[in-house]
Amino acid sequence: MNCSTPNPKNTAHESRLQKINTEKGPNWSAVEVLVDDWENTTTYCLYDKVEISTTVMAYALPSNITIDMQTELVEGKDYKIICTVYDVAPLEYLTIYITRGGDIINNKSYEGPHVKDRQTVSHLYTFIASRRDNLMNFSCEAVLQLGSEHHMVKSSRITVQTYTLPEAPVISVQKWIENGTIFSIECLVSNGFPPQDVRLNILIEDNSLDVIPVVTDEGTVKGTVHPNASYSLLGLKTINCESSLFNLSNETTVNVYIYEPPTMNFSLSRNVTDLGENVTATCHITNKRPEPYGLSISVDDEEERREETSMVTHTFTASRRTLSLVVTCTAYIIENSDISQSSTQTLEVHYPPEFTESSCPSILPFVEGQTFSCQADGNPKPIVECGADGRYIKDRDIITRDMSGIYTCQATNRRGNVSKEINVTVQYKPVTPVLTVSTNATITIGDPLNITCKSEGLPDPTYSWQIPNNAEVTYSADKNSVIIRTAAQTHSGTYTCVARNQHGESSTKREVTVVSDSNIGLIIGIVAATVVVIIAIGTYKYCTWKRGRKGFYKLRMQKKHQSQKNGNIPTLSQETNYTEMNMDPIHQSQNS
Repeated sequence: MNCSTPNPKNTAHESRLQKINTEKGPNWSAVEVLVDDWENTTTYCLYDKVEISTTVMAYALPSNITIDMQTELVEGKDYKIICTVYDVAPLEYLTIYITRGGDIINNKSYEGPHVKDRQTVSHLYTFIASRRDNLMNFSCEAVLQLGSEHHMVKSSRITVQTYTLPEAPVISVQKWIENGTIFSIECLVSNGFPPQDVRLNILIEDNSLDVIPVVTDEGTVKGTVHPNASYSLLGLKTINCESSLFNLSNETTVNVYIYEPPTMNFSLSRNVTDLGENVTATCHITNKRPEPYGLSISVDDEEERREETSMVTHTFTASRRTLSLVVTCTAYIIENSDISQSSTQTLEVHYPPEFTESSCPSILPFVEGQTFSCQADGNPKPIVECGADGRYIKDRDIITRDMSGIYTCQATNRRGNVSKEINVTVQYKPVTPVLTVSTNATITIGDPLNITCKSEGLPDPTYSWQIPNNAEVTYSADKNSVIIRTAAQTHSGTYTCVARNQHGESSTKREVTVVSDSNIGLIIGIVAATVVVIIAIGTYKYCTWKRGRKGFYKLRMQKKHQSQKNGNIPTLSQETNYTEMNMDPIHQSQNS
């Protein structure tokens, strides 16, 4: 124990401990004592009535520290860690730490009273195992804090492995398996940890199948096998999937049914029948194994008979007007009707013709250029003919506007005939309009003028006009006429009439010229002169033609041919023996 003092010679040390050695220096005085018991001892440094004291305490570092815990942990369960520190003193300065992966997860510090000897103490810590504990190192540490100094003793490390009991396996497999086919069995195990240590075993009855577990990205363990269903005895089979993880295990069992699909013979008493006649269908199972099969017979997808037997007969009536009836026999397993086999026969049905409004309406509107169509229902397919007043329309004829009228259509097949009256109406786009001018296309300023447009179409056309710019006109109520009450120069130009209906349009143009009074006289003179010239030329041509007709002519007289007597007209090659004579026109006149 060292004391700083200005007068080392006059400084003294007092203690109950045995003094071993005393030393003094210029400004200090020191004494060495023997600590040979566990009593706390107060020592003093005395100088000139000044007293300084301190306490001397004995300690002992742990001779050993141990950790005790299980190394295999099930996730979610409670586990204990026991840390034991041996021969340590004083206890009130001891702290025990428990670490996992180097991180402190728990600690224990001790308090008085002061114990006068070495002690062995244990600390118990309980925790819930989790996946984060897997492959972690656990250890205990004893720390003795002695003033500014601390001393640490560590235990050995224990590495643990955490695992989770997997959920019950889930088996995915067809419940009904056809014998002789390859099928799949899939076994899924979820929440097993660590998943790579999960083991799977799949069995059919007592036969174990080789399966290699595969860990998915989600941590699920999956095993799949593809056995061949080949059994001499059919019926229920048990499939078992076992999952194991270390000493934990779980299993699931399902039943499957190995079956043989049904086969059958199916026939009809006839394949062609008339409407209203009866037909008999016969169906029977041909499987050799005594499976519990049933049979049903349907006509056009409507089930009419069902029996849990190996043979069934059903008589039905062809009562519908349809080209054919599809008759089906279905054989099925009674315990699972979804497993079935079907055989079909087609029954052709003959029936007389019949007109319907959908196939041949009483009123048939057409647009010119369309194709005529009037059909009748019947089997065999009827032949349809439509006629009126010697006119006939047949299927797929191109419609023209003159075909409008009332027709009688007759449909015939070998089962009978039927007739129907139809009204054919043909619509068409407007024809090219005809423009009529009230006076003349050339008029004088101030005169009136009407231009009337007329067209034909069905439905009746509507009219519109294209007139010169700035021309002021009025229109008739139906707009088929343009009325110019007082002509002006702005009325000169092209007037176009457009006739339009829902099927198209047509148009016609007419030029109108508006002139002053002086221009009218000039135009009339030119027209009169032109007429005079044309008359003179015509007169000259006529006179010349008359003079050219005077003279001699050869007349031929045809002798009667034998064929004429029989009422036949001879050919040119048969015309012979003609008599030629010259006649003076004047003499001919006198003779006559």
